[in-house]
Amino acid sequence: MITQSPGAAAPTPPSPAGSKVPAPAVWLTAAGFLPFGALSLATFLLPPFDQPRAEVGLMVYGAVILSFLGGVQWGLEMARQRIDAGAPALGKLSISVVPSLIAWVCVAMPFAVGSVGLAAGLGAMLLYDLYTVRQAHAPEWYPKLRIPVTLAVMIALILPNAV
Repeated sequence: MITQSPGAAAPTPPSPAGSKVPAPAVWLTAAGFLPFGALSLATFLLPPFDQPRAEVGLMVYGAVILSFLGGVQWGLEMARQRIDAGAPALGKLSISVVPSLIAWVCVAMPFAVGSVGLAAGLGAMLLYDLYTVRQAHAPEWYPKLRIPVTLAVMIALILPNAV
C-alpha cells in the first residue's frame, strides 16, 4: 500500500519491493484455485448422475470467493481510515457488498446461467480491484496476483457449459 508522508499532498512513490507478490499470497491463491479446477473437471469426468453435485460445488465455491473479494475491498477501505480520517466512504463500502449479492442471486439460478453470472461478477470485481490499485488503495502487486487467477477461475466456471 502506498503511504502518505506527513504534510505531503500526494502519495509517496512505491518502492521496487512493493511490486513483488508476497509468497504467502501466491501459495494461498494457488491453493484457492484447486477446488475450481477440480470441480470444473469433475463436471466432465464424473458419471452423469454425479455431475450436478460438482456443478453445485463449483457454484457455491465461486459464490464464496466472490463474496470474499468484496470483503477484501471492505477491509481495504477500513484500513484507509489510518491515513484518511474521511474513510471509510459509504460508496466504497457499499460497492464491497455488491459481490455477495451477485453471488447469492447466481447460486439460486440454474448452473448454465449462474456460473456465467459468477464469472461475470468475478470479472467485474477484478476491474474494480484494478481501479483501487490505480487509486493507491491496494498494493501495487495485487494485479499480478488477481489477473491470472481470475481468468483461470472464469474459465473453470464457464467450461462446464461447453459440454
